[in-house]
Amino acid sequence: MHINPEMLLSYCDTEKQTRNVKALIEHGTIKGAARALNIDPSTLRESFKKLENKASLNAVAPHRDVDHQTMEGFSAKFVTSRYDKDGNLAGQYVRQERDKDSALEERLQDFTNGLIDSVKNVYQPVTAPITSIQDRLNVYAIGDHHLGMYSYKTETGHNYDVNIAENLLEQSFESLIKRSPNAESGLFLNMGDFLHTDSVSGLTTAGTPQDTDGRYGRTIEHAAKLMHRMITRLLEKHAHVYVINVQGNHDKNASLFMNQIMTAYFHNEPRITVLCNQKKFIPFVWGKTFILTHHGDGINAQKMYEVATRDYRKEWGECPFVYGYTAHLHHKTVEERGGMIMEQWGVLCATDAYHAGKGYGAGRTMTCVTHHKEYGELERQTFKAEMAGY
Repeated sequence: MHINPEMLLSYCDTEKQTRNVKALIEHGTIKGAARALNIDPSTLRESFKKLENKASLNAVAPHRDVDHQTMEGFSAKFVTSRYDKDGNLAGQYVRQERDKDSALEERLQDFTNGLIDSVKNVYQPVTAPITSIQDRLNVYAIGDHHLGMYSYKTETGHNYDVNIAENLLEQSFESLIKRSPNAESGLFLNMGDFLHTDSVSGLTTAGTPQDTDGRYGRTIEHAAKLMHRMITRLLEKHAHVYVINVQGNHDKNASLFMNQIMTAYFHNEPRITVLCNQKKFIPFVWGKTFILTHHGDGINAQKMYEVATRDYRKEWGECPFVYGYTAHLHHKTVEERGGMIMEQWGVLCATDAYHAGKGYGAGRTMTCVTHHKEYGELERQTFKAEMAGY
């Protein structure tokens, strides 16, 4: 330990971290604290190392001659130290910068508050369904929909633009809503890449150029209205609706703002819960079912399993039915790994020119999965793009 443990208390984010630091303060050594907590000393040492790293990001590292706590919402960008001929600290300059996560959170909150003000007296409550099956949850899983993508049939085998994408998804929702059980709860699950691009320049979040259909502003307008209509339809079907908008690799920024738009519009609707989507991994628990979601970019089934068992131990331990839902690769796969069923969802969208030229393609589907509170998945309904004439 390099930092006084009492100083680390202010950097604890969880009850477990606070418990560990207090044990160290009480027992004086890591071994003593580990013995009292009945955990391995190496685990405790790693926990303290993370806290020390967090403190150093805030310019608190006395063992390195740095002890200038940054302002709230700021972190140390760099530290310049000057020493005299005897090696003593003679001067120091600490440059602070706004925390990126904190700044983003504030911008999103400001955006939401502004929307709430603008939609006051606009939202019309939807009448709840008279009857529903109390122990059921319908999951409407939307794979990469790529609203705003342009595909030319002569070149790719299928036409695809904003109007087709909108009509195709609405027909899919209507069919699945009618054919699925009248479950108590519904989950609107957007698995990411709902939008094809993330800027007016027709680029993905990482800056990759895409074939786009028209103006980005029009695409955003259609996307927001489409999502609003689909969630409203679920309110007519289910007593309570959950909303998850996973960050995609094509539309990371847009997915954050789309989530805030839905939060603002439905902020006075007690029958809707819009989950925070600022993390790539989004956990969801319903009864004895635990679903971990991620777009699927940059990870595989093994990594999903590791995250579920390491970062969500409580959910894993309490739920006998565990699922890992991803998308991203545009084709459907299912495998079971260590008690966790991994499912990569198919998509309704067509293939763009680049991927068609590389030989990529798969069945175009959307699925509604029904879960039981006690027994996990019970049944599913599938919609194919061909059923809508696409």
